[in-house]
Amino acid sequence: MESIDILTCQHVTIQYEPASIGSRMGALLLDYLFMGIYIYIISALYPLLFVSGDFAAIVYTITFLPVMCYSFIFESFFGGKTLGKMIAKIRVTNIDGSIPGTGAYFLRWILKPVDMFPGGGIGTLFIVFSSRHQRLGDMAAGTTVVRTNMSLSSYLDEDFYVFDENYTPTFKDVTQLTEGQITFITNTLFLTRGKGIAAKSLFELANKVKSTLEIDSHVNDRRFLETIVRDYNYYAVYRN
Repeated sequence: MESIDILTCQHVTIQYEPASIGSRMGALLLDYLFMGIYIYIISALYPLLFVSGDFAAIVYTITFLPVMCYSFIFESFFGGKTLGKMIAKIRVTNIDGSIPGTGAYFLRWILKPVDMFPGGGIGTLFIVFSSRHQRLGDMAAGTTVVRTNMSLSSYLDEDFYVFDENYTPTFKDVTQLTEGQITFITNTLFLTRGKGIAAKSLFELANKVKSTLEIDSHVNDRRFLETIVRDYNYYAVYRN
């Protein structure tokens, strides 16, 4: 199976399985279906609003904003996924494995008309022939689309999310890390499981985290990173 090799800013190489053209097109068609259903419902209800003139134009524009900004809205609020992408089990991610920001989603959305011209041909060509399977919007935003058919939660057992009343975090300074950094660590733990590159990748990432938090730990690198993730989750639940 083809993969995308990414050397991250932490100098760790991880692998993603790129979303195929078929899955991306399938997700797009599903999104068009959902948008069509929304337009049909709004159009059917519109005569019941009893509005006319300039006010009617304003109402009409507002009610159709979710369609015009569909991908930007959904990807921003659902971690790089539209409804179609959820069903197709693909998502948008930064090329360094972190979660894209609002600006990245906006660039993908604003450049979508260019990728769709003519008939989606430009975007398809770039996806097929670019090394990271990126359309123009992805290149501008620094993103790509990958498969998510295996959930990270299937790797992390319940102990990573459920804590008894006597639980004491090992690394209290873990709150200095950002959500994006924790997501990256979790991604790395998931993507390096059972692979030959795991030892070196985990060693380099563990050292980076220790340096950032000024931690001196001799725990096994995988166990250390798993503890970091678990402690962060604990504070995310109980810090308030």
